[in-house]
Amino acid sequence: MKRKEKLALALFSTLILLSFVTPSMAAPPSYIGVATGDEFVWVPTINMVNINTTGIALFGEDNWTIAYNMILELYKNSTGMDFGSFSGAGVKLNVKNVSDEITVAPGIFASALTIDIHTSAGLNNWTLVANNSVMAIYDPNSLNETTAMAALSGIPLIMAKGFNYSMITNALNTVIAADPSLNGNITVQAQEIGFKITLLSTYLEAAFNSTGAPFDVGTLGNVVFNLKWNSNGVFEEGSLLYGGLTIVSILLVPINDLIPGFEIATIIGISIVTILSIIYIKRKKNLLN
Repeated sequence: MKRKEKLALALFSTLILLSFVTPSMAAPPSYIGVATGDEFVWVPTINMVNINTTGIALFGEDNWTIAYNMILELYKNSTGMDFGSFSGAGVKLNVKNVSDEITVAPGIFASALTIDIHTSAGLNNWTLVANNSVMAIYDPNSLNETTAMAALSGIPLIMAKGFNYSMITNALNTVIAADPSLNGNITVQAQEIGFKITLLSTYLEAAFNSTGAPFDVGTLGNVVFNLKWNSNGVFEEGSLLYGGLTIVSILLVPINDLIPGFEIATIIGISIVTILSIIYIKRKKNLLN
């Protein structure tokens, strides 16, 4: 067995072992930026104004109207809810215990966090989905580009303070460079406390053309995924942008704030006005011509 395979097996075995660890109070390592009793809430937002603006620009008014209605129907059939019921959705994480430092593999160290995770499909209507789950937070100084991806295992809502995200980007870029279908089509860059992944427009155009769609979308723009953590290692923001417009995002919100369940419903209402305005302007121009 190769050294990398042995190391990967050791890390995996440790993660399994951590799930059986009995929590005990201890002084957390300095690279842990959270504490027992901390609670964090993230709220997703779909910006329908930007989605509709992009959709009409790419597909044309008639084609996008058809596609938009299909999306709404698909959501309703899949969830049994109207799209507005997405309002108030969120994820909540409770830190129940932070362990002392343990040795994961020779020269690699971590702390075990015991957490509960709740999800919400409505305003402050939380459902427990993970109870007493254990996640490993690795000492960033004990990782390198070969082992750094272990830090993203599971749901990386909490990372180590001072984590060097260029280790992640370098590891991903190595994988991309080795794949001819990805090389030159996807870029990964470190930024602030996090990184971004960009799908280049040429890659998207080739992928769309291969679907055999009966209409032309013209020239596409880049799609960018931004992932950011704060100085304490808590996931702060994730967003998807197209052509510089934010389409979908998930944000860390102050725990004392109510989940803004009105926001998505308001955005949908605004998007309807936007569509009607665009249609009115286009039809008025056609009449004048």
